[in-house]
Amino acid sequence: MALRPTLESMSEPEEEKTALEWLATHYPESPKKRLKEWFAHGRIQLDGTVITKPHLRLADPGSRLCLGSTAGAPKVFFKRMPTRIHAQLNLLYIDSALAIVNKGPGLLSVPLPDRSQVSALTLLENYLQGKGASELDRNRVQRKQLTPLPVHRLDQYTSGLLCFAMNPNAREKLVEQVREHSFLREYLALGDGSLSPKKGTWRSWFKLDAEGMQQTVYDTPCEGATEAVSTYQVVDTIEWPTRDGGTHTVSRLRLRLKTGLKHQLRIHAARAGVPLLGDRHYHADYIKAAQSGSGMPYGCKRQALHASSIGFIHPETGELRRFNSKFPRDLAELEASLRTR
Repeated sequence: MALRPTLESMSEPEEEKTALEWLATHYPESPKKRLKEWFAHGRIQLDGTVITKPHLRLADPGSRLCLGSTAGAPKVFFKRMPTRIHAQLNLLYIDSALAIVNKGPGLLSVPLPDRSQVSALTLLENYLQGKGASELDRNRVQRKQLTPLPVHRLDQYTSGLLCFAMNPNAREKLVEQVREHSFLREYLALGDGSLSPKKGTWRSWFKLDAEGMQQTVYDTPCEGATEAVSTYQVVDTIEWPTRDGGTHTVSRLRLRLKTGLKHQLRIHAARAGVPLLGDRHYHADYIKAAQSGSGMPYGCKRQALHASSIGFIHPETGELRRFNSKFPRDLAELEASLRTR
């Protein structure tokens, strides 16, 4: 005699997906190639046990599937961090794959062709070959194995965090993250004006001229133009009364690059009505002051833009790393002076 099916036996079977697909639901902003690397590096755990097969099929694991810590981080060569290696450059972190530095305003990120000016790249390279060599020798590291290579850049008068790869393989993996837009680049800035809404996205299309100096900006896609996407958030506002009875506002902004084109944040901020204080290219008052030779408004001598956070997947360990930096002295003093007006 056949048994009658119960309600439980008639229910739909629980959906199965691959571990990679379930992980992607937890980290929707990470490309699948990056998720696969986490499996390969032993970073993915199921019920506390490392699994390395991304195509393992299973029912919804919920929080049982998670990203664990890396098994073995590379050795940090220098014990005392940060290390001041130049008046305009601090070394925050270095291992066999990468180095993180904090650059001051006015210092180039990388050397320009046929120019004798110093840069963050050359200063780091000289330090590793000079004063830093004894520390490397104590750690049995051959100096020739560490060759700083650029991963991304900052404008000369933008301060903040820079990442250099220390070997070609690490550079390839880091640059790939920049191209995939999974490399976090976040900035703090002082914008001249107010924004509404207080949080949002700026999207436009840039076309660089033949000399590589000037950007033409379009609101819709255009042949030869590249999409530029930034996000913004108003962290705070500074307000003071004006002589005509109105109110002047300066906004402290948190800006994030989704793409990374020349002068992208500075252009986007200016087009949104909050040109950065001190910007001699995109703020009308500072353009006029620079042309006339008069003093800069509020004593701001460079664009008020600071690369405050960078984040990425470590190219050797698969570990998520993030580094942060506060406003440098000149921008902190500028902000304090505005608050006293």
